[in-house]
Amino acid sequence: MKKANLTFVDFIVPSFAFEKTFILEKDELILEPTAFISRNNEQFHINIKLEIKDLESEFILKILAIGTFKYDTDREEELLSFVSINGPAIIFPYIRSFIASTTSQTGLNTITLPTLNLSGYKEELIANMVDLDTEGE
Repeated sequence: MKKANLTFVDFIVPSFAFEKTFILEKDELILEPTAFISRNNEQFHINIKLEIKDLESEFILKILAIGTFKYDTDREEELLSFVSINGPAIIFPYIRSFIASTTSQTGLNTITLPTLNLSGYKEELIANMVDLDTEGE
């Protein structure tokens, strides 16, 4: 049996806000993924900030979610694929589930995010990846 080179370790939501409001200008979905890597620890984190403004349902939702991964590869191309494609694809369903579960208990309509293909953020994630081993040097 072949060993997996990528292991999903943890998912946390350190920040979540949901506000029912009547003062909105337009619908908006802002998604900001950021990658943090420690090659010394063979670990990376994917942080996803998501903000949704919905004019029709009159709400603003903000969330910061973090997925933690361990990897076992020396191949840079494979590692960058883990960070920029696999990591976001693995944690986004957890974000969707968290939002649906939490908003279902508000007494308002449940918010169900559509599935999103986050591969369009690949170049941005790689270009802006924070190397925790060299930060502050």
